[in-house]
Amino acid sequence: MTDAVRTTTTTTVGGVPLCFDEWEGSGPPVIFLHATGFSRGCWRPAAEQLTDVCRPVAVDLRGHGGSPELPGPYEWASLADDIAALVAERWQEPVVLVGHSVGGAAAVEVAARFDLPIAQLVLFEPMLQEGEVLGPDQRDPGALSPLVKRTQRRRAEWDSRAAAIDYLRERVPYSLWDPTVYLAWTDTGLEDTETGARLSCSPTVEAAVFITGRGSRARELLSDVTCPTWIVRATGDRGMESTCPPSAPAALSDGVDFGVEGSGHFLPLERPDLVVATLRHALLLRSGSESAAP
Repeated sequence: MTDAVRTTTTTTVGGVPLCFDEWEGSGPPVIFLHATGFSRGCWRPAAEQLTDVCRPVAVDLRGHGGSPELPGPYEWASLADDIAALVAERWQEPVVLVGHSVGGAAAVEVAARFDLPIAQLVLFEPMLQEGEVLGPDQRDPGALSPLVKRTQRRRAEWDSRAAAIDYLRERVPYSLWDPTVYLAWTDTGLEDTETGARLSCSPTVEAAVFITGRGSRARELLSDVTCPTWIVRATGDRGMESTCPPSAPAALSDGVDFGVEGSGHFLPLERPDLVVATLRHALLLRSGSESAAP
């Protein structure tokens, strides 16, 4: 843990308000993108340990955390559009994108679809399953998956923040997370109301992201990613099975694939130490290759 100053900013890019944390630090900007239904607080414990080698930035995707809820649908391509617009507005230098789940899929789309200075991708359990384009008729609630239906029924309000923290801590996936990650997430994943507290990402938004996920192009766009890309995959089903099949990294022109035995989809939230170690190694290698360049 460091004493680096962290600031929280909300800016509007492309008409979309985005909230993000930014730390003072030494090195390149490293932009962290969270999973569906979560928020920037998930990355704080790892980001705070990396300010000696980079300038961490943890972003709330639209409708999550401090980024206000907008009308749907929440197309995954739009999530990538938001991040690309933020990068283009704020950084002219090379940046590293770090993503988990839908955040990883968004990072792939940003690197593949936009002419931006993306130096490297580091993806933890990115959502890279084979997708299919959905028509409006296929988004009928009666045809929704069990995951979407469970999400829509999820409890979202409590009488107090303390009650919410206690309630969620006993339930998967939160019960699996590292305690420091869980508490950091509650800072941004819950918001106070006049009568208590509620999830900052509503079940409506979370379900909308899941619904449009089957139409994601991230998997097919992997072959268009030219920057070095590290993928850290789960090999088990702890909490939830992996969303990144072993075949996905083979599509990359410059990719490194790591499998973590016995882990599940929530790997980076259970192992912030692994996030820190992976990024330190990636940034060290990148720095060494730059210094060795003619």
